[in-house]
Amino acid sequence: MKILILHNRYQVSGGEDVAVAAEHRLLLARGHDVTLIEADNDAILGPLAKIRTALATPYNPARRRWIAREVRRTGAQIVHVHNVFPRFSPSVLDGAADAGAGVVQTLHNYRTICANGMLLRDGVICEACVGRVGWPAIRHGCYRGSVAGSAAVVAMQQVARRGEIWDRPGRRLIALTEFARDKLVSGGLPAERIVVKPNFIDMMAPVATPDTRAGIVFVGRLSREKGADTLVDAARLLPQVTFTVIGSGPDEARLRAAAARNVRFTGALPNALARAWMARASALVMPSIWYEGFPMTVLEAFAAGTPVIAARIGSLPEIVAEGATGLLFTPGDPTSLADVVAQLVCDPSTMQRMGQAGRERAMTLYGPSANAVQLEAIYASVLDERPCG
Repeated sequence: MKILILHNRYQVSGGEDVAVAAEHRLLLARGHDVTLIEADNDAILGPLAKIRTALATPYNPARRRWIAREVRRTGAQIVHVHNVFPRFSPSVLDGAADAGAGVVQTLHNYRTICANGMLLRDGVICEACVGRVGWPAIRHGCYRGSVAGSAAVVAMQQVARRGEIWDRPGRRLIALTEFARDKLVSGGLPAERIVVKPNFIDMMAPVATPDTRAGIVFVGRLSREKGADTLVDAARLLPQVTFTVIGSGPDEARLRAAAARNVRFTGALPNALARAWMARASALVMPSIWYEGFPMTVLEAFAAGTPVIAARIGSLPEIVAEGATGLLFTPGDPTSLADVVAQLVCDPSTMQRMGQAGRERAMTLYGPSANAVQLEAIYASVLDERPCG
């Protein structure tokens, strides 16, 4: 197939950018003709540029015309959209269809139903805007503390819904988990257009032996929703266990100042080095307090044969099978996390068994071959629905 991938990169690269790159490589390896077009927000400098972007975010006619030209230029049969916010806008879905392409959009977060994309406000799960107009988001400035920015996102949501931009034949939405699909449907997206396809891992890591594994590792952005506070507090209860925090973010200085001596911070590391840390750890901890999409770090831990200790929230219990590939704890509860960590590090045989099960799952359920079959089937179903087949 001829495929055009569209993605607005994030200013701080994260799991979504990694997932898009992996999918791009996968499609090329399968012999497809793939064009990747990415945008970033670095060009949005100064008040005037920000105003122009905010005005164009809900629906950008220029982008609709632009993507139609790109489809004709490349001969793309499928346009696979990832993040459209803010440089592309949902208008690209209509533009791709105008030029005769089938349209697929992967929803990596909850931006279509929540202004900040996380269903989280003030550190607490919030679904005040789910299934209704997002006036609460505007009132609370849920997008980066900005009323104007939040209004632009809510306008984008409403234009897309009222224009039934996701409802038409020849278009399909991908949710990463069943949990996410259910939330998106609750928020008003068309159930018949949403299919579930997880992220995948395309590189398997060497597996360390049990006697060379030590310590607990966290990999992620150091911001409130990722729950690193819970990990730092839990570490005080387990002074005999070493915790390694890999990543950077707005909370890094505060977390460093609050952490006990058994917590070490590496800052942000290249992906290969972060994976090497995971491969040597007794477990990866995923202490998020928001509804994660499908964290690539969990798949990377599975691929390294490392069990995962995850918060019992959102899609994480769907991804981490308790007692099989890892253990779950009460989100935001340091004592619950400390209890689970102690349980695992004191039982090397269970740790090894869970790590092996995670690796097997990574190679089969979350491996590239299975994912490619799913993705190609989605593309084929979309092409069959186009007016001209």
